[in-house]
Amino acid sequence: MLSAAKKRYLFAIYELGQTGKPIRSKDIASSLKLKPPSVSKMLNALSEDDLIEKEFYGTVTFTQSGAAMANQLYMDYLTLFAFFHQALEIPEFHARKDAILCLCDLSEPSRKKIASVILDSRGVS
Repeated sequence: MLSAAKKRYLFAIYELGQTGKPIRSKDIASSLKLKPPSVSKMLNALSEDDLIEKEFYGTVTFTQSGAAMANQLYMDYLTLFAFFHQALEIPEFHARKDAILCLCDLSEPSRKKIASVILDSRGVS
């Protein structure tokens, strides 16, 4: 099971990758508002877990398993965000923050159950 911090990094890398530009450590640091040495340490851990590939002073890319995990995290995020923002009418900024917190800090079984309940209530299967 991934730690909350690793989930946050995978989520950030996934979002940064949507621009189509190469993802660099300093972009991740900026996105997460962290110092580059902290980011470097976590990227090494993600690399050891075979979730990313990182070139020395270069770009970061997902491995196949990392891409699958990040994609699932992002899909769960979209479900949670939509629930907070649309169903609960929470302002976008707060809905995003709360969805990311749930995504990263809830246990995987709880996160999946919440997403399932949300989707079932919408008639989505």
